[in-house]
Formats: sequence, C-alpha cells, structure tokens
Amino acid sequence: MGKSVVWLSSVSVLFAALVITGCGAGTDAGEEVSDFTSIIDNDGADPWILQTESYFYYTKTTGNNLTLWRAENLSLVATGEKKIIWEMPEEFESIWAPELHYLDDHWVMYFAANRPSETHRMFALVNHQTDPYMGDWQLEEIKGMDDKFAIDGTVLEISDKRYFLWSGWEGYENIAQNLYLAEMVSPTKVVGEKRLISKPEYEWEMRQTPLINEAPQVIIKDKTVNLVYSASGSWDNDYALGLMTLDVADDPLEKANWQKKPEPIFQQTNTVYGPGHNGFAKSKDGSEDWLIYHAARWDHSGWERSIRLQKFGWDQEDKILLEPPLDERCVQSLPKGEPNRMRLPASRALLEGDLAIVEDDAALSKKVVQGFESITDKIIFTPQIEKATESLVIVYVKTNDPLIMNEPIRIKIETKQASQLVDAYPSKYYQPLQVRMKLPKGEQEIMISSEIGVDTLSIDRLEIVK
Repeated sequence: MGKSVVWLSSVSVLFAALVITGCGAGTDAGEEVSDFTSIIDNDGADPWILQTESYFYYTKTTGNNLTLWRAENLSLVATGEKKIIWEMPEEFESIWAPELHYLDDHWVMYFAANRPSETHRMFALVNHQTDPYMGDWQLEEIKGMDDKFAIDGTVLEISDKRYFLWSGWEGYENIAQNLYLAEMVSPTKVVGEKRLISKPEYEWEMRQTPLINEAPQVIIKDKTVNLVYSASGSWDNDYALGLMTLDVADDPLEKANWQKKPEPIFQQTNTVYGPGHNGFAKSKDGSEDWLIYHAARWDHSGWERSIRLQKFGWDQEDKILLEPPLDERCVQSLPKGEPNRMRLPASRALLEGDLAIVEDDAALSKKVVQGFESITDKIIFTPQIEKATESLVIVYVKTNDPLIMNEPIRIKIETKQASQLVDAYPSKYYQPLQVRMKLPKGEQEIMISSEIGVDTLSIDRLEIVK
C-alpha cells in the first residue's frame, strides 16, 4: 500500500504535515486526512456501482425492494441521495443482486427474483426518463431465456455486439451454478441457446456444495476482457474471486476462447473473510480503478456482510491485479478528487458516565472508548468547524459480542441543533455509522450515546466530511 500525505488546512489550530503509511497509523485530535478505511456500508451484499458524469449510482441486495443511492463521491455512495424505485409485489418472494445499466438511451435495472414454488429467474425494470430518479419503472422479463434458475445477470459489450452474462443451472436440480452467455438483440431480449463459459472445476471453487460460479463482472482493459467471478459458497469464509480473460477479437460464446486462472485472485485473509461479489468503478478524474465487494462481518458470520472499497491495478498483460483484502485498520488514500476528512480519535474526546479508555490493536487509533451500557454514558467530540455547512458525520463503532446480538443497537448521534438514530450491526470490526448533519461555524459538540444502553460498545474515532 502506498503512502498518502495527510495535512490540515487552516482551522482554529494549525497542525504540521505528516505522512501515514500502512495499517493502524495513529492520529492526533482534529487532523485533516486524505485517507479512509475500506468499509463504506455496514450492512448489505452484492454491491454494484454505475458511474456517470454527474454521479456514482449505487445499489445492493435489500431483499424486498430495489433501491438506488447516488453521490458525487465514490467513497460516500452508501450515504448518498436514496430512492426506492420498486417495491416487491406479493407475487415475488425475494430479490437478489440488482444492477443498474444505461442502454439504448434508457435505464435498465437487472435483478433476480423468485415466485412462490419457483426458483430465481432474471428480470428487468426499465425507465425511459433521463433522470432515473424520475418517472415510472416498468417490469419486464428477459425474453429468450429458459425457465431454469438464473441470477446475477450483467452485460458484456465488445466488437459492436452485446451479450447477457449470468449464473445458472444446467438443468432443474441444484447441483452446480455455472456461468452462461447469450447474445442480446435488445436490453431485455436474448437470442440463441445459452452457452456455457465456466463451471466449478478447481479445488478452490468446490469447497462447498452445491458447487458455485456466480456474480460475473466485466471490465475491459485495452484488448483484454477481464471477467471476475465469485466461487465457493457465499455463506462461508472460502468465498473468493476468480478471473477469466478473453481477447476482444475472439468470440465470447466459445468457451475455449476464455483463459481461466486456476487460483483465486482475491480471497480471505486472517482478518477478512469471504470476500466476493464485486463491482467496478473509477475515481472522479478517471485515473484510478476501484473494486467494490462484500465480506463477512466476522469469522464464519455467513450472510452477515458489509461492503468495502479498495483500489486495484493491472499487470503487463492488461489483467486485473488485486492486492489482498484490506484489514479494517488499514488506511488507503481517498479516490482522487474527493474532499479530505477531519478525524478525531475517541480517546481525546470528553467522556460522561461510566466510560473507560482501553487499548485495542484492532482500532485505527489504538486507544478506544468502551462502555455505553447505560443511556447516561456519553462521548462528546468538539470539532472546530470553519464554515457552516451540511457535513457527513461518521462514527466508528464496534459491538462487544456479535454472537449474542439478535438486533442492531440503536446509536444516538446528536448536536445542540439535531439528533439522529442509526443502527450498529453485530460486527468484529469498527463499522462506520454515517449521518448527514448541518454543523454551524465554530466549536461544536457532537455527542454519541446508546438509545437504550445494556450492550457494551467501543468507539474508535469520529470523522467529518464537508
């Protein structure tokens, strides 16, 4: 991981410039920093980002609706303007892995859903408005597909042709999920027989049953098509990313034209478990490539997952090159063009009630504030605000024992002007609790407490983004 210069502009106190390198770098009170940790959404799976000139559009699996978020900054997509574009009707049971595309001058949201007594199939919502937050979305099935299980649909465009790419069954039994391709004649219609391009075959793809290849995602670099997919069970730590490549001049419908790496390119570490189901985005200036993906909240947490963001590069053959998943203590430079953040460690805040400052190597600041079993326990951050503005306030919180929690803990974030509640989910990491607040000029008090007490919490730091 590279170095990132961290500096403080003129606030009430002038801080010297310094350099933060690697994991667990400490901070002083009120530093303005140009880095962030990888977790950007505490709760969710199957993330997808579509980038336009104005916004980053973000969506994920919610289970019962299709929701969009949009923001001007990549690292803040999970806190952007929210719009539920479609509520699941009674004829369906669950919705998985939505993806937003702009094809043939209209918006298309692909997703998988199932009706009672049926397996999941691919569907699309279509909107002909210029702004996807306006107008009505119309439900359409993907015409030309068979009636077998199909999920995780996406689009591949090369050589002036368009193809639909998905994960599905060969027959009607849940033995294995394979990757299939079919040529598209419109955003909601495929033609010809589906063509198999990948099936689970290597040891790392076959650690759980049923066998799984799923979540295909495509990114093209010069003349190389990179198809990144997920394999092994999404419910376990072994979930990982694999890579297939294709020359853009070759026929993608021919399995023999795809070159598949025998080893995963992105897999679990000692601290990050089950990383998979990714998407791609670029920084605002187009100079950087970023991977968005989900991972487990703790060792063997199953489908309890968070969403993370990490930069990646390329090798000399234009194949995607991924470093291991970043530990939650590792800082990385913000995507180019994004505003810096003010960071205040909890150990320097004002404390009320029965709170203690304790050492924690899992925290970015190393020292954290622990307690909050009573509603009278309160931590008070006192940042200096140069100019009155709406800001994003981010509090990094860890639950004490996620295995005994049945429901999220409601955390109160308040100023003298306003108060908001936000959910802290069971986790073994410091998760970002994010709210938008108007902060007047001058010294402010941002107070954090538990709505009902009882559960032990640890707070690492507070960050403010203008």
